[in-house]
Amino acid sequence: MKILVTGGAGFIGTNLIKKLLSEGHEVVSLDDYETGTQENEVKGATYVMGDIDSLTYWKGEGFDLCYHLAALSRIQPSFEDPTETFRVNTQGSQVVAEWARLNDVKVIYAGSSSRWHDPMKSPYAAFKHMGEEIFKLYKKVYNLDVEITRFYNVYGPNEIVDGD
Repeated sequence: MKILVTGGAGFIGTNLIKKLLSEGHEVVSLDDYETGTQENEVKGATYVMGDIDSLTYWKGEGFDLCYHLAALSRIQPSFEDPTETFRVNTQGSQVVAEWARLNDVKVIYAGSSSRWHDPMKSPYAAFKHMGEEIFKLYKKVYNLDVEITRFYNVYGPNEIVDGD
């Protein structure tokens, strides 16, 4: 299978790519390297440096599946720059949903455990919640093949800890 991983140079993306490659899949990562690093790149995957908005211009790439992990993932910085958090987490999800619809690509969306709390407590929580709603809309209206996952307190290899 040919698989796109948005945010593939980040903590979760790196570990996912290792697993996908070990299963014999062809993997392409799209990452802006805001939080991901070149040191995280896994031999055998193709890495494209670019903003999530650049996906709009990817036509007919032959992908079967997209793991949409790209996001600004911290709550506290979302208070400092809510506009950028909205652009990446919500508008970026819209870009992925529309690209997937136009190219008939299944999407696995990385939601957030903050979904189960009041999403109006932070820009991060609100905008990740909106991302989920975009994918639910595309599933219902356009029959997009999409599943939503939610991560809870993940940790492990390639994790960036505050202060690193």
